[in-house]
Amino acid sequence: MKVTGIIAECNPLHEGHKYLLHEARKITGADYIVVAMSGDYVQRGAPAIVSKEQRAADLLHSGADLVLELPLYVSASGADYFARGGVSLMESLGVVTDLAFGSESGDLSLLADAARALNTDTDAFREALQTGLRKGLPFPQARAAAMTTLELPSSPNDLLGTEYLRALDRTGSAIRPHAIPRTKAASASDLRAQMLESRKDTDPYLCRDDFSDLLLHALYGARNAEDLSVYLDVSGDLAGRILHELPSYRCFTTFCESVKTRNYTYTRVSRALLHILLGMMQSTMETLDNNAGLCGWIRPIGFRRSAAPLLTQIAAGSNVPFLDKLSRAEDLLPADLYAVLCEDLRAEFLYDLMAARRGGQASGQAVQPFRKPLIIL
Repeated sequence: MKVTGIIAECNPLHEGHKYLLHEARKITGADYIVVAMSGDYVQRGAPAIVSKEQRAADLLHSGADLVLELPLYVSASGADYFARGGVSLMESLGVVTDLAFGSESGDLSLLADAARALNTDTDAFREALQTGLRKGLPFPQARAAAMTTLELPSSPNDLLGTEYLRALDRTGSAIRPHAIPRTKAASASDLRAQMLESRKDTDPYLCRDDFSDLLLHALYGARNAEDLSVYLDVSGDLAGRILHELPSYRCFTTFCESVKTRNYTYTRVSRALLHILLGMMQSTMETLDNNAGLCGWIRPIGFRRSAAPLLTQIAAGSNVPFLDKLSRAEDLLPADLYAVLCEDLRAEFLYDLMAARRGGQASGQAVQPFRKPLIIL
């Protein structure tokens, strides 16, 4: 059985994703395509524009056979954690033979060389990065300059692909990677902008500013910078800056603009603020990473009925619990990982509450995670 994995946000699904699904199956000869997808919150420090259930259904209709959810602490973190967590999930299934990802260059050798270079000599990259920062370059430009200096790829998908390869290399994985050149298509960011510009009161599309009051409440509860520094990605310096700018708070997006600096990008700030809003702690990330390699469970969102043999193989070969029924989670997981899963579920319920408040559900009510059915086509 050949099983190809794809790690993605699909926020929302677009023609580029459909092309990747098609090419991944063709190039690898896959019997099944498994997608590890971000849940309700994404790397940019924002809620996904549409629910994970809708995005999973779109993926299944577009060629995926099984859609799994990345843990919150993976999907709402930076490239390193996102890549390591996604690869760890694929490894844990015990059936994935190939990993496909989109790439600007499509040059797997180039990306593999970059991954090996970063894995064996991270000091060289840090020094090149610091050189740019000392020259006064903003962090994104300093990072790009460091990549150029070391002759490493610097475009967004190539960078993420390099992180996937680094994760595979560090674990000695037998999964075969495939860099698939991207096709021209409207970007996810363009599509999100169009959806938000035209959204009606009955559309459940969510954005940062739908959570503005909740973020203000979370920030208002901090007595000092130390109170904020316990949250994931919030350094003492950033915590101080957040509190300094708090009197100018108007909404989530404008506050990100106020807090960002040359060294703290808008995305970095937004991600840190989302972590504060959701109560995501640095200590919890360390628990998930150290005790479970960023993958303590497998949580399916949906699958095709024709993928029944794949599910049977996963059940037999997976080295972590397969949570097709959340009611079994407390019995299957150690207490520390069950506590992390409960954070995921609380954040999920909050997302669904906010979507329901926008009037996108006829009942006007959010469904508790434990009562959600799997999507089956």
